Amino acid sequence: MKEMRPQPSQHLTKRRILFVKPRLQGTFALSFAAIAFAGGALFAWIFLRYARTAIRVASLQGHYEFLSPHEIIGGELARYVVIMSAGVLAVSLLVLLFQVHRIRGGVGRIVLTFRNSMEGDLSSITNAAGPSEIAELGRMVDASRSRILSRIREIRADAEFLLRHPLTDEEYAKRWDALKSAIGRIVP
Repeated sequence: MKEMRPQPSQHLTKRRILFVKPRLQGTFALSFAAIAFAGGALFAWIFLRYARTAIRVASLQGHYEFLSPHEIIGGELARYVVIMSAGVLAVSLLVLLFQVHRIRGGVGRIVLTFRNSMEGDLSSITNAAGPSEIAELGRMVDASRSRILSRIREIRADAEFLLRHPLTDEEYAKRWDALKSAIGRIVP
């Protein structure tokens, strides 16, 4: 009789962490790791002070009461672990809210810049704040808008030249075609 094995599912793949933007996600991971490390260090420092006192008192009373180590510091250890966990969670949530606020502010500035661009204002600077990726995106938007502004200035100068200077039909047609192609590069 042939043994029946279940076929491995092709849909189940090994999960792995994939960083889309390592600088942005790495910064978040490091900030939360720093919070956990600081919380653990604070917990160790505070609990060590308590444990020294509790063990000293227990050693002095050890001849009269035979307490186990768990009975000596167990309740306080649980209390400190709960406080540390709640503190680390609260600080992590505050950092997350702060980072989300910075990202929303930077993206909001970029969106406002795009809306102003749709209305014809290409001169206002983005000034996107937030993580370095958001600020870099703002600088890239500003750079592309400044290139567009310089092209528009060139087109205006060429159009003014066509209006103000008498040209031969051949030269006018040549300059008009160049002007149309310059406009076509900005507005496809």
